[in-house]
Amino acid sequence: MRHDPLPPFQSEATVGLDFKILDARLRREAAEHGLDLHSGHGRSTWIVLGTGEFGARKQGNGAVVYARAHERDWLFTLKEAVAHHVAAIAGAVPLDWSGPEQAGELPPNFSLARVASVRRLSAHFLRLRLEGQGLGRLARDMIHFRLVLPVAEGATEWPRLSETGQTVWPQELHRPAYTVAAIDPSAGWLETDIFIHSGGRICAFAAEAVTGTEIGLTGPGGGGIPQSDMLLIGGDETAYPALSRIIAAQAPDARITCHLFGATADYPFAGHPNLHLCHDPSGEARLARRLSTEGTHASRAWIATERARLQPLKQAVLAYLPKSHAHLAAYWNADSDR
Repeated sequence: MRHDPLPPFQSEATVGLDFKILDARLRREAAEHGLDLHSGHGRSTWIVLGTGEFGARKQGNGAVVYARAHERDWLFTLKEAVAHHVAAIAGAVPLDWSGPEQAGELPPNFSLARVASVRRLSAHFLRLRLEGQGLGRLARDMIHFRLVLPVAEGATEWPRLSETGQTVWPQELHRPAYTVAAIDPSAGWLETDIFIHSGGRICAFAAEAVTGTEIGLTGPGGGGIPQSDMLLIGGDETAYPALSRIIAAQAPDARITCHLFGATADYPFAGHPNLHLCHDPSGEARLARRLSTEGTHASRAWIATERARLQPLKQAVLAYLPKSHAHLAAYWNADSDR
């Protein structure tokens, strides 16, 4: 039995799935990502996040899925997380949520912006400034959002809400994740940094975009920014903007060791009095071997790089830190477009 109060903003939907299947799915998700899992006597299972919680409970021969948020605009994001897990089990089935939003409107976690400027930040990075309304949600302590590229030819059909409050994407649109490098919601702008690499669709868009070009923004997402007195972080160029934001968020007396695995290291990282930068191109396996023999004094770890190169680090880091204190993410796959 729970004793803490329920988050005030709530929504639920009945699904024709066996509760045991949903329970197993939620438990796998919590174990894989080190999330806070709760269980109610075998009849309900839920995951608690900083923004609220989502889960499922048994009802007759089926189940009810639900989302509960501490703030109104977080409820939609949690409902999307539930829909993702249901779709992984049963496909894209419609969920008839209680209290649906207005059909035909833009989703609460989506907004439109326009290109204000693109400038060279360093030899291998561009800084893209976007202007728009409703950016306050992206200024929170979350590390990512998604750019939604318009189609190259013809009119772009942006996502809309269905009558049951779910997002409908009329077109297949490219939605890569990026980091907010700087933001001023009151002035209506945000900036994000783009690693220049061959074949990148965002690179091509930024290189050719003219002022006023419309683009979509979804989010925020990607988890919060870790805080620690002893922090181990690392990543290749795709993670450099996120690493810089993490560095900037640490207390002055924190000790930060940052491993740069990219071929280059020319990104203008945030400064910190106790920052130790180590540049070792494609050095994930070497760091893993060192951690396996020497261990680490860090109390938290945050590492993001290419999927295959991340694998040796997972075992090495998790031998010393619990999953709840280690964010180990594959930011891209060598076989796919970044």
